[in-house]
Amino acid sequence: MKQTSVVTVFLCHKGKVCLVRRSSNVRTHKGRWSGISGYLEGDPNEHFMVELQEETSLTSYEYTLVRQAKPLVIHDDRDEQLWCVHPFLCEIHDPKMIRLDWENTELEWIEPEEMQNRDTVPGLWEVYETVSRSPLEKEVNDFQHQIRHDRDSGARQIAICALDFLKGVCETTNAASTRTILDDIEFVCKQLGTIRPSMAIISTTLELLFRDICSVRSLDSKAALKKIPRIIENHRKEMDLSAELAVRHIRDILKEGSAVLVHSYSSSINAALNILKEKDCSLVVTESRPCLEGRRTARIASEIGLRVILVTDALAAHALQGVDTVLLGVDSIEQDGSVINKAGSRQIAVAAHAAGIKVYYLGEMRKICIHEEPVELEEHDSEEVWEDAPAGILVRNVYFDRTAPRYISGIILEKDVVEPYQIKKIASSLGAFSRDISHKGFHLL
Repeated sequence: MKQTSVVTVFLCHKGKVCLVRRSSNVRTHKGRWSGISGYLEGDPNEHFMVELQEETSLTSYEYTLVRQAKPLVIHDDRDEQLWCVHPFLCEIHDPKMIRLDWENTELEWIEPEEMQNRDTVPGLWEVYETVSRSPLEKEVNDFQHQIRHDRDSGARQIAICALDFLKGVCETTNAASTRTILDDIEFVCKQLGTIRPSMAIISTTLELLFRDICSVRSLDSKAALKKIPRIIENHRKEMDLSAELAVRHIRDILKEGSAVLVHSYSSSINAALNILKEKDCSLVVTESRPCLEGRRTARIASEIGLRVILVTDALAAHALQGVDTVLLGVDSIEQDGSVINKAGSRQIAVAAHAAGIKVYYLGEMRKICIHEEPVELEEHDSEEVWEDAPAGILVRNVYFDRTAPRYISGIILEKDVVEPYQIKKIASSLGAFSRDISHKGFHLL
């Protein structure tokens, strides 16, 4: 089949798309609905403007290029033709400025989905989808599904995956203007920021990141797409540094030869294991039901030479009899100083407090909730607790719980070990994460 290259331009305004009906004087697809189309002559990045001016009388001052997609090959079985379509999406400033020439007889502004019910030129809907936000929305939906069902990664790891995802968005985007790029990134940040509501590090990191990314607003799209990945990479480096800075305070908390109880699996706690080994500590690890991720912590600790006892969650209070310190990870820190962590953390903290045992939560500033609303405690599939439970039994699988400030001896952050009442003041200073990406230092409070 012969292949012919064309450009197709979709005009949009306030969420609607303009379709034009091809006249009886054109060579192909007479009377069918289309975008503004024409045979490609020269560079498609220049020729689409020529087609727009010829067919609509619009000049480049009367519209803004919003998106541009890679060429798409469309099979036209009726005419035994392959069309190599170069798609463009432009936002028109004033639809009244359109003046059709002889190639099209009428125009209509429609909701994009209506395109599928029209008698259009071949592949028009497929072409439109490539130059809309649909590819990004599909990527986000797939990634949301992935992290929603991730039972192996901790909050920090998921936040890092979100940063990596955003870098990938910059590489594959069809956005052709800086405003569109920022709109897309804001969309991604909002969608990902709410997918694991008990893990504040995700939403806080994405909100702080977007504040920094907004610094590209005055740049053209090419410069913006060059700068944004560097901003993202700086945030990732800062996260790595944050973990190192927080963990070092454990040396001041633990006495030589201490017995320490930890709960569940936490990347922060795992980062502290070498310090526990250095101080000749022993470890009591809870299984962390229902997924038993505490076994992973126990295995890692044992492999580096720590003395490890594994107990069931139900035995945690009893196991405290031989423990000097409780060290727990953090998924979220609320502004009143409450801490959200894997279910079971609260009862351990309450029991330890009653026994006079210090309870420390190992976190970082990015795990502090920027907003004051209470954190939603995630609940997941009941089958993880009891597969095929008898009818009439409601099985609850709440993954996280909330420890009140009065049961917490200290929250370990990058700069220091702080008391819960100090968190609200620290939360108000989180804007200090923003900085010029050209600065090589990382200034954490």
